[in-house]
Amino acid sequence: MGKEGEIEMGVKRSVEQQFGPVAEEYATFNVHAAGPDLAPMLAAGEMTGNEQVLDIGSGPGHTALLFATKAQRVVASDPTQAMLDQGKRLAQERGLDNVMFECTSAEKMPFADAAFDRVTSRQSAHHYADVPAALREVARVLAPTGRFVLVDTFSPEDDELDAFLNRIELFRDSSHVRDYRVSDWRDMFAEVDFELTDVAAWDIPLNFEDWVRRSRTPEEEVAMLRASFASASSRVRERFAVDDKGNWSVPVGLVVGTRKA
Repeated sequence: MGKEGEIEMGVKRSVEQQFGPVAEEYATFNVHAAGPDLAPMLAAGEMTGNEQVLDIGSGPGHTALLFATKAQRVVASDPTQAMLDQGKRLAQERGLDNVMFECTSAEKMPFADAAFDRVTSRQSAHHYADVPAALREVARVLAPTGRFVLVDTFSPEDDELDAFLNRIELFRDSSHVRDYRVSDWRDMFAEVDFELTDVAAWDIPLNFEDWVRRSRTPEEEVAMLRASFASASSRVRERFAVDDKGNWSVPVGLVVGTRKA
């Protein structure tokens, strides 16, 4: 196995170790189960009811299950089996029989070329070991007229703000790789001949205690997070709406990728 493969496997193990134990919680946390980004994602998909949909990094399947109400068939894929098990349970509870589940990473997927009319990714890309490889896979499995709908934490273009955001994300969750800037996504989309459209952006308020409890962040890292927020510059505090308790707002965006004409 080459160095890139070792890195990918290391990130995959880190993701499984991080999210396997908290899969049940992620199935019910309101910010994941009913976030403000879900309805805009579905709207951006421009569904007709006949689509084959692939949701990558699906976690407990919230995005996949929503799209299943408007699609012919949905495949929910994720590298953590415990997350997919939660998705299966939720699908059964909701009476959705058009959702399949596949345990696989975004960088190497076992699906045929042009097999899907829509590919979605919600709050998972910052965990991908190799985003360009994942995008090449998206481009491969997406039909020529398909749409790729992506929601993730988008880092500010400003270097100081970008560095702060990615530092605290890594303190909180060791499986974090990077929150990319919109300019990064535009460049990476261009590499696979996708045209990027900025659709929407939100600042989602986070309660500090809930945020670290959800990820089961160790106490040492929690202390580092508190110190980071307490010592943040005025620019950082203003941009991320940091208060004295460490509550803050995370910047989230939605973009759509379509093939260039």
